[in-house]
Amino acid sequence: MPTNLHALIRYRTIDDCLRKTNRKWTWEDLSSACAHRIYEYEGTDALPSRRTIMYDIKHMRSGELGYEAPITYDRADGSYRYNDPDFSIQQFPLNREDVFELQYALSILKNMKGFKDTSGIENIITKLEHNVTLSEASDRQIIHFDHSLNEPGQRWLDSLYDHIKEKHVLKITYQPFYLDQAYHRTISPYLLKEYDKRWFLICWDHDREDLRNFALDRLLEVEKVLARFRESPELDPNLYFKNIIGVTLPKKQTPVEVTFRVFGDDAKYLVTKPLHASQMVIKESDSWVDFGIQVIPNYELESVLLSFGDRLEVLKPSSLRKKFSERISLLKNRYQ
Repeated sequence: MPTNLHALIRYRTIDDCLRKTNRKWTWEDLSSACAHRIYEYEGTDALPSRRTIMYDIKHMRSGELGYEAPITYDRADGSYRYNDPDFSIQQFPLNREDVFELQYALSILKNMKGFKDTSGIENIITKLEHNVTLSEASDRQIIHFDHSLNEPGQRWLDSLYDHIKEKHVLKITYQPFYLDQAYHRTISPYLLKEYDKRWFLICWDHDREDLRNFALDRLLEVEKVLARFRESPELDPNLYFKNIIGVTLPKKQTPVEVTFRVFGDDAKYLVTKPLHASQMVIKESDSWVDFGIQVIPNYELESVLLSFGDRLEVLKPSSLRKKFSERISLLKNRYQ
């Protein structure tokens, strides 16, 4: 059952009150204590109603929160107490399933190298595990991630994330593969994008006056500069990447239908793992399937299609088919 912050504060406050056995606690007393604690945490006045306190006690008793609080009601004086004076919900901070969920989330965070370390979360989970009995099977690795080897790019993630959030203008030093010397660019950073185990920065290039992407592993220096941040309201990530595979968006081009024939078991593979959201089956036989996608042809599209080797044939557009024919001829010549 999802709980909001105020509910969590109330549960802890009711628990603290009922552990104090030197006095009796009416619902009004519990409500007042909760209001005081909420004000300490939030700085807001929020006096829980009788219905809210009754609702909280009901759920603390139910077991839905991971414990069954032994709260009893004394009709004589209208007060509440713990039937077991040694009970506390702090003995049951999370149930076993909750801790497993946290461990799974942590395993994902650990693979986001380049962001701030996750040692704080690891310490919290370690403390929780002392209060929850876990089976030995929890130590067995169940999920394995394909770690990226692109460490030079990942080291920029954390700082660039902060620069994007704060809308800082940056001066970057960039060394592309095709040039011997690095060059400088002034940019307004917009978005971090991962593709094929590499990270890219989508930004506005102040010098070229257009949207660009820079591979993080080719960044040499990043420096904040005093300049006006250039907003780009037209940059909607869902739209920007809608018509392409990868990160390269060719300028002034519109999507075209790319059709290709896939042979054998690879056709079944592509049915279950489409290359693009627009992919559809056009025609099929016992030995091949024709697929169609609506995309703007770019370098990443060519790389993905060529990765299937002789098990894929591009049918159209003719310009892409011709380019593939030329690249395959060059490849053939290299092996002769």
